[in-house]
Amino acid sequence: MRKHPRDTTVRQVTHKHAHDGNCCHEHSQNSLSLDRRWILSILIVGILLIVLRPFIVGQMLVRVTSYSANAAYSDAVRICKKIIAIDPGNKQAWTSLGYAYMDMRQVDRAIPAFEKVLSINPEDKGAASFELGQAYFLKGDYARAIENLERIRTAGPRADVLLEADVLKYRHGTLGFRSLNSMQTLLGALLECYQKTGNTLKAAEIQKEYDFYKNKHSKILF
Repeated sequence: MRKHPRDTTVRQVTHKHAHDGNCCHEHSQNSLSLDRRWILSILIVGILLIVLRPFIVGQMLVRVTSYSANAAYSDAVRICKKIIAIDPGNKQAWTSLGYAYMDMRQVDRAIPAFEKVLSINPEDKGAASFELGQAYFLKGDYARAIENLERIRTAGPRADVLLEADVLKYRHGTLGFRSLNSMQTLLGALLECYQKTGNTLKAAEIQKEYDFYKNKHSKILF
């Protein structure tokens, strides 16, 4: 029997539709498989970052130490910012960032960095409070300088030991020697703050402590 041309056309169209349907299905499966691979890759990278983050941050902090010791403060700032992007609550990175800004005489940038340290650790009685007090002192904001410097004095008889240990933690090389006289520096600034604000009673109290630490430091040196 002779095939009708119309039947042949119908079969060709039907076959084409089936072929197109299979292609669409395969394409959809491939797209889905690709999406799954992307998601899996992102998950793997995320897990690796979480697992390796302490090591990465540790290595970056070593670089900050090196840059600071060699007075490459701009590089120290750059690395500190990278650490903060990875670990926003890293106290050491924020403290080192504040120190780098202080060494660059950029007090207005140092203050927010040290304020961030205090927001992370409100009980701070060390380096961040000391430098924040110094920063406000340099700006002539004596009330805020007193607030931060007095926070260290509340540590009592061990305030000088705790302060120097904390400052040394963030100071390196020749910069570390600044901490040897940190309590005397603190009391000198505090004394001037009380004098500037007219608080003679507090000024007299601080003067006695200042003289004590000054004599103590002289005995250590000589």
